[in-house]
Amino acid sequence: MKKILIVLFTSLLFNHLAFSQELSSKERAEYIARENFSKSKYLKKEKYGITKELNRVIVSTPVIRQNVKDYTGVYKAHGFEHTITFSINDAQNVQAALTENSGTNNSASQLKNITIKDALFKAIQVNADGTTTPLEGVFINKNDNGQTEFGLGIKLLKSIIKDNAPQIDKMFFKKID
Repeated sequence: MKKILIVLFTSLLFNHLAFSQELSSKERAEYIARENFSKSKYLKKEKYGITKELNRVIVSTPVIRQNVKDYTGVYKAHGFEHTITFSINDAQNVQAALTENSGTNNSASQLKNITIKDALFKAIQVNADGTTTPLEGVFINKNDNGQTEFGLGIKLLKSIIKDNAPQIDKMFFKKID
């Protein structure tokens, strides 16, 4: 009986600790922006007495806006023909659609259960075949060596392979409208 109580007590304690360590939406947005959409690269090569240096720094920071309407518009992924369109209906609910145009395969899917809080974006993508995919991302300002772009960075649960390139597990959708 003592062993059962000890096991029960320790499991409750671990559950409580795990629950208390969950990140707030602001902290989660900062984490995604920092870990998935920021990077730095320094490369120095010397050959025949000539030195070439490359220094590239990409810093992404969450853009927290008080009014969700400020996030509405059309966002397009660079290098892909993927587009996300956000709008607000009369009941002040966010509506969004994802369009994927890849050569001969064009598909559109609706996003449901959309939440935007402290720049953190969460939604469920409903595919044409009825399957669903959870999406998580963050609205960010992406500063690439002095050029700043506003957009939506999304972490993908299922990697995309395009033209035998490395697997893509995140996408940045730049706001175009």
